[in-house]
Amino acid sequence: MYAWDEQKRRTVRAKRAIDLAWIREVCEHPYVEDQKSDDPEQFRIVGKYQDQHITFIVEYSEDELGELIWVVTAWHSTASEKKCYEDEIERA
Repeated sequence: MYAWDEQKRRTVRAKRAIDLAWIREVCEHPYVEDQKSDDPEQFRIVGKYQDQHITFIVEYSEDELGELIWVVTAWHSTASEKKCYEDEIERA
């Protein structure tokens, strides 16, 4: 299950023209994931939404319903993030 703060979702949508809800579609297709930080434990997901490379920062936890993926923020991928995505997807 995916979740996020609605105020953060509106802010990211207004500033970057990205909807945090796009994480659902991004994760249905090939994507690259690595650990962004240890404290708090956050992961970076780089994938494609339509023709755009998008980078998400997420945190994993569990609740009574199972695994929860908390979407912290998102941005248009940097050149190095795009290259990492392309390199990893080509190898797969």
